[in-house]
Amino acid sequence: MALHELIYVSLADHAMAADELCALLTQARAFNRERGITGLLIYRNREFMQLLEGERDEVMALYEHIENDPRHRQVHRIWDGPIAARSCQHWAMGYAEPSDHAWHALPDGRQVLDDGLFAAGRSSAGKRLLLRLRDDFLSSASV
Repeated sequence: MALHELIYVSLADHAMAADELCALLTQARAFNRERGITGLLIYRNREFMQLLEGERDEVMALYEHIENDPRHRQVHRIWDGPIAARSCQHWAMGYAEPSDHAWHALPDGRQVLDDGLFAAGRSSAGKRLLLRLRDDFLSSASV
C-alpha cells in the first residue's frame, strides 16, 4: 500500500455561502470515504487550500477531477509525493476556516492575510502553512 500526499490551492468560481460549503463537504466526504482518501480543506475569501492523502492512483484521479471541476479556477499543485503514514486518517475531509487571529499566529500568516491563500500557496510558505494548520487542527479537534 503506497500512500501519497498532494497539496494544492485554487480559486473558487464565486464566494461560497455556508450552505454551499456544507454541501461541498458532504459530497467530498462521501466521495473520499468510498476511495479511501483523507485530508484537510481550508477555505478563505474564495480560495481553497487542500491536503489529500491516500493511494497514489486515487489521489491523482481526484486531483485531476478537481482540475476539471468548474467550481475551481487556477488550480495549482504545491506538493505531491509519497508519505509513510496518513496525518488525517480520521477525516474523509477535515475542514478549517481559520480566523484572522489564527492566521496572525502562524509564521507567514500576515502574508496570507495580505496576499491570500492562492498567492501564499504558490510560494514555499504554502506547504508549511497548511501543515501547521493541520497540526494545530489535529491538536484541537475531537475526531
